[in-house]
Formats: sequence, structure tokens, C-alpha cells
Amino acid sequence: MKSYKNKAGLTLVETLAVLVVIVLLVSVIIGIAARIDNQGKERLAENTFALLDAALGQFQDYGYNYRDSDYDGFEFPLDCNDFNEVSFTSVLKSALGATNISIGGGVVHKSEYSGSEALYFFLSRVPESRQTLDKIDGSLITNKDENRDDITITVDGRDYPFLRIIDPWGKTLRYDYYDEDALNPEDMKESKKTFPVITSAGPDREFGTTDDMVSR
Repeated sequence: MKSYKNKAGLTLVETLAVLVVIVLLVSVIIGIAARIDNQGKERLAENTFALLDAALGQFQDYGYNYRDSDYDGFEFPLDCNDFNEVSFTSVLKSALGATNISIGGGVVHKSEYSGSEALYFFLSRVPESRQTLDKIDGSLITNKDENRDDITITVDGRDYPFLRIIDPWGKTLRYDYYDEDALNPEDMKESKKTFPVITSAGPDREFGTTDDMVSR
């Protein structure tokens, strides 16, 4: 009489099948977690847009006066997107009527910071707008450069942290009010938007792609 013994364990094929199922399940879980994370960040970005729109409206209602008469027709913070450090400090100096302005030495100041820095700097000069800025999630306000050093601005001998607003993916927000290619304030006045536009580069951190988020 033949006797049969139960085979213990799994065959190689069965083991591989189990591993494939596990890998698929992990991939699905990671994909769902990433999507949930992005949805949370999208909501945070939309909330930031809403707060900035409110602050911009308060700035307009306040009737902020730039010191240089060339900027009399501007109802919102100056748009300094992609201004290099020399152009940026020159515009701020003129608009504020300051004698001397410099950005903290020894830090890496990228031109991509300029638009968001100008937005925050001018909004913070109006009390109502400043209170609204305080409601923005603190993780989205920074004055760190790419080396994590503090960026400061000195206006006529007084130092300030040079804050800017980033999106939930860590990219500096873009603030558009007029055509930066204009050569003088009069040309800029002709190219002003009815209301400024704020843009996040979205999850891919690249402007001009399909996942960009825009305030309006």
C-alpha cells in the first residue's frame, strides 16, 4: 500500500504570485496616500489664495501711497517677478522713498523669490492686510534661502526678515499684477491687471504645466 505525505510550504510559483499581489497592494496604497496628501495640499493652497485675495482687497481699500509719484496709479503691491537683486532693490528704494536698501549679505537670493517677497513686504505695511497675512499657515511663510540661511532686507539702516510665501509643495508663489517687460511705470500702468493673479506651480513644482493652480 502506498502512503502519501502532505507537502509543506509553498511552491516557487505560489511564492512569486503572493509577492506580486503584495507589490500591487502596496502600490495601490502608496498611490492613494499620495493622492490624499496632494488633495490636502491643494485645499491648503486654495485657502492661502483666498487669504491673499482678501489681503489684496484690504490693501486696495486702504489706498496705500507709494513715495515715488511714478507709482501713484498702482492700487496693489508692486509686481517684481524675476527681478534680479539690483533691479529689485532699486524699485523698492524708489517706491519707498528710501535712501538705501540692501538684501542681507552672504545669502543666496534668487530672482524667483522677488515677486512673492514684494507681495508680502507691501501687504505687511497695511495693518488690515498684515492681520490677514497672519492667518496663513506658518509653514508657508519663510525667509530662508536654498542653504536654509535667513534672508533679511535693510531699509535705511533698519533690518527686517525678508519673508515670502511658498505653496504647500515648497515652491515660491508667483504674483502677477502688470507686464514686467514694461520699461517704465507709465508703461506698467497701461498693462495692469484688474486684480492681481497668484499662481502655484502645483505638485510638479514647474510653472506653465497642467497642474498649476491659479487664484482666479
